Amino acid sequence: MIVYFDTSAFIPLIIDEPSSDSSERLWNEATRVVSVRLLYAEARAALARAHRLGRLTKRGLTSAVRLLDALTQEVDSIEISDSLVRRAGALAEEQELRGYDAVHLAAAQAIADADTIFASGDHELIAAASSLGLAVANPR
Repeated sequence: MIVYFDTSAFIPLIIDEPSSDSSERLWNEATRVVSVRLLYAEARAALARAHRLGRLTKRGLTSAVRLLDALTQEVDSIEISDSLVRRAGALAEEQELRGYDAVHLAAAQAIADADTIFASGDHELIAAASSLGLAVANPR
């Protein structure tokens, strides 16, 4: 089983959240984990925000970034290409998505086959993925 993780499904692997168990189960059951290269930047931003909001101490942030670095080494990254960005632009318009969400969806769609599951905790993104015929998992 190939699991495409968007950032909302990936962060619970790093920070304890109600969806952490579900995200970990998806991660552990996957034979291949995939995401678009921008996952790292989005995840670092989410971790920094968690620190600013007091969910992570400075030491916790440092540990979380180390874990992020380790986990992203296990992710097969889809590179940002002109065709991927153009597809994402079309999806943003058609599916009424934010830009980065559309990039995640375009990347998942590019590698999707019968064994691929799109994992996201974003309801709008899950609905868009479902409407395109992708198998979805919402860890939340």
